[in-house]
Amino acid sequence: MLSKIKLWFFNHKNSLRMSRILILTVSLLLVTWIFDHQYIAIKSYIPKQLLLSVEVSVDFLSIISGLFLAISTFCFTVIVSVLNKYSSSISPRMLQSFIDRTGVLGLYGIFVSGFFYSVISILLLQDIAPDQHVVAGSFGIAYSIIAMLSFIAFSRRVLDNLKVSNIIVNIFNDCEKLIDKEVELRKKAKYYEEGDESTKLSIVAESSGYLFEIKSDDIFKELNGIKAELVINKRIGEYTTKGESVGELNIFQCKLDDNDKKELKEKLSPLFIINAYNNREEDYHREIVNLTEIANMALSPGTNDPNTAIMCINKMSSLLGKLLSTGNHFIILKEDEDVKIIYQSYSVKDELYLGFSQIISYSAGDPLVTKAILQGIYIIYIMADMGAKKSIKRFFDDSYDILMENFTHKIHLDIFKKIKNNMEEYISLQENISESI
Repeated sequence: MLSKIKLWFFNHKNSLRMSRILILTVSLLLVTWIFDHQYIAIKSYIPKQLLLSVEVSVDFLSIISGLFLAISTFCFTVIVSVLNKYSSSISPRMLQSFIDRTGVLGLYGIFVSGFFYSVISILLLQDIAPDQHVVAGSFGIAYSIIAMLSFIAFSRRVLDNLKVSNIIVNIFNDCEKLIDKEVELRKKAKYYEEGDESTKLSIVAESSGYLFEIKSDDIFKELNGIKAELVINKRIGEYTTKGESVGELNIFQCKLDDNDKKELKEKLSPLFIINAYNNREEDYHREIVNLTEIANMALSPGTNDPNTAIMCINKMSSLLGKLLSTGNHFIILKEDEDVKIIYQSYSVKDELYLGFSQIISYSAGDPLVTKAILQGIYIIYIMADMGAKKSIKRFFDDSYDILMENFTHKIHLDIFKKIKNNMEEYISLQENISESI
């Protein structure tokens, strides 16, 4: 039940951002109504400067209601225009990121709520004598000040997020935090060896969608009293279909009949939460994909912005280098003497392929982008753990052969050859150091 509630809030968070402002506005209207209609005596304790006559309040609220309506229309137009720019020039996958990062829906909700507050307040003041003093107008002034400050914040956030360089830096920072967390967990994980299992059980997905969350604590409780090892072969954010294996359970030192197997599978399968939408908050791969797509969009004929692509490649190289600096490609989610839950990550080859394959294809013929790709893979090689270097070198050689097919002039080939020679020299130096030790 809690998982379903969590998914509902995650899937409807955009609506909730605006709804919470509307709820606050309704609360403010209620407070206003109590002061002006129910507990009139309380107003004697309020400074006179904060009280306006009904006539003045109605006039002011009428003015700001029109202003709020105009600002709401303007902001909606701006948001649509920015989202259109993101879809056509940056990446369609960045739309949600823009909404989350800027908080534009929350700010937009302030203007819409301001309109409702003004109009409803005017209606509530109709049965009060014109010469009476009320707080509705004063609250309207305070609301207007807050709204104008919000409008300034709205404008600044939108302008900042129209700069591609800012978008790339934000993606890099978000991804780096997730990768730092991933690296720390990998370093703590000890290598494991598969033993002779008496029972092997495949845990399957209950529905189709993206793997949103793994309830490792609940899985651990279900396996209590059983000597077992669960190897999760699906990653957070990876799409899975109903009935597809998400993990392999190896049970040692005991045998289970068919009913026991069925019961255990029915208990474990719901603990792999499947959602219609990707969990961007836990999936560092999503940020890598975002950098890749921005680079691809920049290299498209309609955009033709290779420098943006080079910036994406440089940032991605730093991230992948840090990610591959640990020898482990798995983490231990939970373990004790009997139970171990292992979360398998992507292989070195998969990480490199995801990051560079599309850019290599789109960069055909651009010498500076080609140089950045080769230099980026070389940097990853330098930063990577010894266990990953062989795969990286193989990927570098394959990428080099593909990229060289687009160039014939010596001036380009010499530069690319120099990067390859640098890598060869670095490998030889490392081998000599290893032999001397």
